[in-house]
Formats: sequence, C-alpha cells, structure tokens
Amino acid sequence: MKKIVFFLIFAVILLAGCSKTEQQIGNRYIITSPEIAEIIYLLEGSDNIVGITVECDYPEQLKPIFKVGNFGNINYEKIISSNPTIVFTSGLEQQALAYQLNKLNIKTITIYPKNIDEFISAIIEIGAEINQLERAEFVADSLRTQINISTHFTGSPRVYVEIYGSPIMSVSDSSYVGQLVNFAGGENIFSTLPRDYSRINPENVIKADPEIILLTYPGITKEQVQQRKGWEVITAVKTGMIFTTVDIDPDIILRASPRITEGLSELKRIFHEK
Repeated sequence: MKKIVFFLIFAVILLAGCSKTEQQIGNRYIITSPEIAEIIYLLEGSDNIVGITVECDYPEQLKPIFKVGNFGNINYEKIISSNPTIVFTSGLEQQALAYQLNKLNIKTITIYPKNIDEFISAIIEIGAEINQLERAEFVADSLRTQINISTHFTGSPRVYVEIYGSPIMSVSDSSYVGQLVNFAGGENIFSTLPRDYSRINPENVIKADPEIILLTYPGITKEQVQQRKGWEVITAVKTGMIFTTVDIDPDIILRASPRITEGLSELKRIFHEK
C-alpha cells in the first residue's frame, strides 16, 4: 500500500512540472466545497482558484485564497465581483445557490458524489472541466487501484458511525461513509436507513451492540457516550473502543476527497489492530 501511495504522489509531482495549457490560462474558479477544492488542487488547478469557502482548509496552500462565505451562507456579491468562469458547488443546501448562479448566466457545476464510485467519476468530470483530463484519469485510476486492493481480515467488527448528536444521526451502507467503513473491513450496524445520512433511534444502537463507535463531529466526548442511558451494555462502551475527533481527523472520513486512502488506512488500523 505504501509503495502505491508513493508512486501516486511521485507521478503527480512529475506531472505538476508540465506547463499550463492555453485553455487553463484566464480561467477563474470559485469553489464552495472543501472536497472539490482538494481535488482541483491535486489536479494542479489551484492557480486558477479566485474564491473559496471557509471550509476549504486543506491543503494549507488554499487558506490565503479570497473567501466568498461559508458552505451554508455564500455571499453572491463576492462571487459576482470575482468574475468567475466556473463556480463549483455541492449538493443539499447549495442547490439554491447553483440555481441562482445559473440564472445569472454564471457557469455552475454541481459535484456531489454520494458514494465511492461517484467520487471517482467526479475526479474525471472535474478534470475535464479544468482541462486536466489526462491527469484526472491517472489520479482516478490510481485511487481506484488502492481502494480495491484485496485485504484479508480475520473478522469484521460491528461499527457504529455517529455523524451528528442532536438529533443522533448515522450512515447507511449506500453512503460514501458507510462504504468506506465496509471497504476498511468493518460491518456498519445500519446497513439500510431511510436516507444515506439519517436520524436513528438510540435503542437500535443498543440492540445492534457495536464493537466500535466512531464519532465524527466536534464537541462530543467518550465520557458523554458512556453516560448515555442504557448504553453501558454496549460492547464498545465496555471495552472503551470509542473514537472521537481527537483520535481521528473526521475530514479523511467524511470528505469525498483524494485523502480517501488516508481514511481507509486509519479505519483499518482502528478495526483490525489489537
């Protein structure tokens, strides 16, 4: 795995030495999603980024770029005054943003991968839009190879992922995060839910008896989970196998970004290292 990761990084560095094409020169991108920002940076499109949201905080090189708001509160005037050639948006609450920008004849591309396959396809779609298709296809193929490397596990621990605490929400197997758990050799206790990311009944967590609990949002502690009514009988609570944002960077799990390999590695370590 490490050799493949090194090969990917080395090859991308080599490609980074190529000069910009005529099509790239003059392009001005605004990005409202941190996942898209990470992809465009890896595809060597960051020199054309003229605006981002506050959440676009990785890698460090993106942080000084002009801010047009935060994910759920975009400043339209800042976007318009930046004179973008393309605005890259995400789904959910940004659907209204995309609609309004299109009405203003500002080219807007929505990228919202709901699972791992869609994430790989999104890399190629973005590459085509920023005139970096060859690089994007290489990155997509390399990531696909790393994700699909067969790994033999002695067992699949039952895993509960909590993405929000009020109300308590988890993930289904069809979601990006749920698939990541399964690819890492875990067994997501909520294989099916009404939606990919859905509110759940705490009683059902007790019944499923997860062996590992992952808490991917800030402000929650292991102690708070241990003190939940009835949860003292859960295996993960009894053994202390509760992991918060202090233990693992939630961005490598929640963001559909090229750091998916980091997320998989960390989850495998948690699931299978004794």
